[in-house]
Amino acid sequence: MQLILLLVALILVSVSHAFRPSFRSSSSIISSSSSSTRLHLFGSPDPKKDSPAKKDAGGMFGGMGNLMESMKKAQEIAKQAEVLNRELMDTIVMGQDASGAVVATFNGLGAPIGIKVSDAKIAEGAEAVSLSCSQAMVDAYTKSQNAMMAKMQAMYAGAGVPIPPKA
Repeated sequence: MQLILLLVALILVSVSHAFRPSFRSSSSIISSSSSSTRLHLFGSPDPKKDSPAKKDAGGMFGGMGNLMESMKKAQEIAKQAEVLNRELMDTIVMGQDASGAVVATFNGLGAPIGIKVSDAKIAEGAEAVSLSCSQAMVDAYTKSQNAMMAKMQAMYAGAGVPIPPKA
């Protein structure tokens, strides 16, 4: 991306030189170094030593510093997300049906690990087992998603970026 921005800047400089008038009359010499509207491609020039430092985004590409900070923050969040994924993969979340006879186990990423059905539930028949398994799995999945969202929100809040919306 930096290479593309550099190429665009070089093209803009060459185009601006192509349209610059090549003649100057003796009565109207304009010094480009004293122009108050001069743009600096990568922000304002270095501040004078006796003037207070101010953070100005002047120039066509004056926001480059903010872009670089954003890129660093995105890399930091990516590293934290990788660690968070490993933690969530090792996290065990359990859900159960209304009677508690079926227990489903999921990891923190929402992937099913296992399901346990009591002998009493099996004795009730296939239809009852199927319904109870579905209820337990929905409960475990919901709990795993809530756990994942809570950890992601904490990670984003710690990094100082907006929390992504729920899907």
